[in-house]
Amino acid sequence: MIESRLRPNPVGRIAAEPSVVALAVADAVVVTAFLAFGLFTHGIEPWAYPAHTLRTATPFVLAWATVAPPLGAYRRRALESFGRTVAVVGVAWLAATVLGGAIRASSFFPGGAPPSFLLVNAAVGLAFVLPWRLAVTGGRRVWR
Repeated sequence: MIESRLRPNPVGRIAAEPSVVALAVADAVVVTAFLAFGLFTHGIEPWAYPAHTLRTATPFVLAWATVAPPLGAYRRRALESFGRTVAVVGVAWLAATVLGGAIRASSFFPGGAPPSFLLVNAAVGLAFVLPWRLAVTGGRRVWR
């Protein structure tokens, strides 16, 4: 007998829901917006130089996409608890900052990654990513 369900099963340890894909895309947009804000604060209008903005954001978007899933940022448990959201997103963003800095320090991307940049990236980036993810957690709690 074949069982039919409307509720998706988890795949491995990542929530298997269409909303997770949308969340990952929205995360990439938030990380890109954070780096565009950084460019703007340094006198570069991100909308005037979209290719430069994307080259600046790509190392950190790639880093987030690499570290966030295995660290649990898309697991159902992390998406249902404010405390877990803070812990998981905080650790994931710090790891993404380090990996993104390493990618940015390569010859493929502009800017380099001095320690002062990475410290600012960690703090200000978390100020962008964490409220967004807390809003997602709150939204999931309301709609349950």
